[in-house]
Amino acid sequence: MPTFTTRQPRYVLLAQSLMQDITSERYMVGGLLPTESELCRQFGVSRHTVREALRRLREAGLVSRHQGIGTRVKAKATETRYVQSMASLADLMQYAEKTRLAVRSTREVVAAGPLCDLLRCKAGQRWLLFEGPRFAGRATVPMAYTLVYIPPAYAGIRQYIGALKVPIYTLIEEHFGERIVEVLQEIGAMALSPKVSRLLHVRAGSAGLSITRHYFGADDRLLEVAVNLHPALDRYRYSMRLRLESQANGPPH
Repeated sequence: MPTFTTRQPRYVLLAQSLMQDITSERYMVGGLLPTESELCRQFGVSRHTVREALRRLREAGLVSRHQGIGTRVKAKATETRYVQSMASLADLMQYAEKTRLAVRSTREVVAAGPLCDLLRCKAGQRWLLFEGPRFAGRATVPMAYTLVYIPPAYAGIRQYIGALKVPIYTLIEEHFGERIVEVLQEIGAMALSPKVSRLLHVRAGSAGLSITRHYFGADDRLLEVAVNLHPALDRYRYSMRLRLESQANGPPH
C-alpha cells in the first residue's frame, strides 16, 4: 500500500501517483480508474482527498467523469494547448497571469547582424537577454520558448523576471516610470532549432510559430522585445478580434 510522507497535500501526491499509473499504462486509455471507495482503501485517504485528486486529473485532461459509470482515462499525457485571445494591450497582462516563464538563462548580448534588425539598433549596442520555457497553467510540457531583450538600464528588474506573474513591461513601467504606448506584433512560421525543439519536446526541425512583440515607450523608444517560439498549432492557438470603427472616429488604419 502506498504511503505519503512528504509535506505536499495528500491529494497532490495521490494525483501524481495516479498520473504515473496512467503514463505507465497501468490504467489504459479508455479504461476506468478504481472507484472512489477503492482508492480510499488503497491509499488510506479520505473521500475528499480522492475527489480533489481526480479533479486535478480532469483539469489536466487525463480523465473524464461519467455519472453512473465512473472515471475514465482519456489521455496518457496532460493537455498543453493554450488559446490566446487578444484585442487590446490589457490582454497582454492576462497572458502573463495565465502563463509562467521559467528563466533558464540571463546574460548580456551585443547586437550584431540579424540581432540588430530584431532589436532595431546599431551594431555594438548591449542588451540583457532572458530566456527559458513558458508554461500554461499547471502544464508540465512548455507551450513556448521565450526570449526577452531589455536595455541594460533596466537591469534592476532582473530579480523579478520569472519570479512574479506580471508582464516585464509592467515591471519597467513601475520601477522606472516608463509607459508603454504601442506594441508592434509580428507572427511568422519557422523551423524550430534543435535546442528549442528539445526543450519543447518535439522533433528537431519541427514547424513552429514565432510571435515577436516590440514594446515602445514615449518618443518611439524601444523598451522591450519579446520573442515566443511555439511548436505546431496543436499546442497553441492565437485569436484576435478586429472591430471596424465608425466613420465619426475616422477611417481604420
